[in-house]
Amino acid sequence: MRISTQLLYNTNLNSMQNGAAELGEWLQKMSSGKEILRPSDDPIGAVQVLTVQRDQAATSQYVDNIGALSSSLDRSESYLTSMIDLQNRMREIVVSSGNGALSPEDRQAYADELETLKEAMVDLANAKDDKGNFLFAGNSTDTKPVQRDGAGNYAYMGDDKVREVQVSDSSWVAANSHGEELFFAAGSKDIFNALNDFIDVLRDPSLSPGLAGFDTEHDAMSSSLDDTLASISGVVTTIGGRQNSLSLIETSHKDMILFSEQLIGEVESLDYAEAQSKYQGSLVALQVTQQSFVKISQLSLFNEM
Repeated sequence: MRISTQLLYNTNLNSMQNGAAELGEWLQKMSSGKEILRPSDDPIGAVQVLTVQRDQAATSQYVDNIGALSSSLDRSESYLTSMIDLQNRMREIVVSSGNGALSPEDRQAYADELETLKEAMVDLANAKDDKGNFLFAGNSTDTKPVQRDGAGNYAYMGDDKVREVQVSDSSWVAANSHGEELFFAAGSKDIFNALNDFIDVLRDPSLSPGLAGFDTEHDAMSSSLDDTLASISGVVTTIGGRQNSLSLIETSHKDMILFSEQLIGEVESLDYAEAQSKYQGSLVALQVTQQSFVKISQLSLFNEM
């Protein structure tokens, strides 16, 4: 078989191009620190990395969900705690107002303070989150939950739906508490209308402790405070439990993300010592090929005559 000069030329040219490409690949690997630049470098390792990265992305989303949910629960807890503080002051007033030695002017002063506390309580019940959504309206987040109806009575205008947020593959956590369970679900009169009625009694100079008209509303106000405090305190306790669970789940997720990063590093990270050795080998081979190419490119039949 006769081998032409052109064939030798093309063979060396291809070898030189392949050597340059191989050398460039090792340079790219060393600059990136990765053994796997494309799936063909290690098909099994590439699939493993993609699988871990997919799981890692899902876990990172759960961590984001937990952060947003925890912030929302903190906000709700803060408002509910403020409501408890208001009701504690209301209780002090209700107890003090049962003193028969008080004058009508004293009871009027208590009525004025209760009116202010009631309005503050309504404002807290209608609190919004950082996106302008009502916190205690269930899923009707664009509806003010506590409003006066056509008869002038306070009523709950939201719904009783509870939103849940996924925080792991198998875990969902309630994100809200609605106003019906907080203010309107107890057996006694709801706190807003109870306050309205009791304020009217305090402002009536003809009513005082010991009279049926006064004592009936006084007892109703006390019962409403007891029930509402129990409802709100129970929700605050529940929120604390949710926050503890979220903290544990978040820690687990972050540990898994760290483990995933380590696993990805073990699969795709470059052994620099081995890479340097192969780079040097590729460099020497390319240099030899280049030298051969120069000699072959100078060959012709006239050189042999």
